[in-house]
Amino acid sequence: MDQILISGVAGGSAGIFTDFLFFPVETIRTRIQASNIKIDYYKSAARINKYRGLLAQLTVSFPSAFLFFSTYDTAKKNGCSHIVAAGLGEFAVDFFRNPFEVVKNQMQVGLDPNIRNTIRSIYQIQGFRGFYAGFPTFIMREIPFSAIQFPLYEKMKTHFGNDGVVDHALNGAVAGGTAAFLTTPCDVVKAKLMTQRNQFYDSISECIKIIYETEGILGFFRAVHIRTMQISTSGIVFFSAYERCKFHILAYNDKS
Repeated sequence: MDQILISGVAGGSAGIFTDFLFFPVETIRTRIQASNIKIDYYKSAARINKYRGLLAQLTVSFPSAFLFFSTYDTAKKNGCSHIVAAGLGEFAVDFFRNPFEVVKNQMQVGLDPNIRNTIRSIYQIQGFRGFYAGFPTFIMREIPFSAIQFPLYEKMKTHFGNDGVVDHALNGAVAGGTAAFLTTPCDVVKAKLMTQRNQFYDSISECIKIIYETEGILGFFRAVHIRTMQISTSGIVFFSAYERCKFHILAYNDKS
């Protein structure tokens, strides 16, 4: 099996496992971040299952991770730096992933009981463009996130080792947590734009303005502790699973 394909399969498998495991924590984070002066989703959706929206996430999880790691490793093989390779990987994924992210986020805050109703509501209210709500902020979050996380992970592998589960876990936790903390402001703006249906925010700039006027600078760091802890922990699981998957696929490949 080709090395690029191995990275894609390992990344996709690790992505599905991690997304399922940490979905309830992400749901809580989304409800807190999406809330505004008009509605508190953390309270209004408190009784709603925290796995609502999981189907949208799992549908896109494997292909997104597969596409990212395939692009990431291809770019590295062609001489790109880790930062550029990670940025290219995210750009390739985000256009495909954004509609699923919008559906997932709106289900997480309890706007609809099932995925069919969510898709219908988004289309009826905003048309096709509704599925790309928050797309610029999604790009602004994901590309810097990967441009921080993956080069830092690669640097830590070089300096602190990459020989076993403990090394993978430590490297993944530090890389993921650092990237999560630094990109939280974009995550907050994205959550608000993706979950609105009444055009409370007419643009990204207005969303930023309202957050600052109503919550101050701390408003851009809503649930930062949850996001940092979640992604640090999921980084442990993801990178450990990713490296082990690669190891086992390569071992199987060598025997074939």
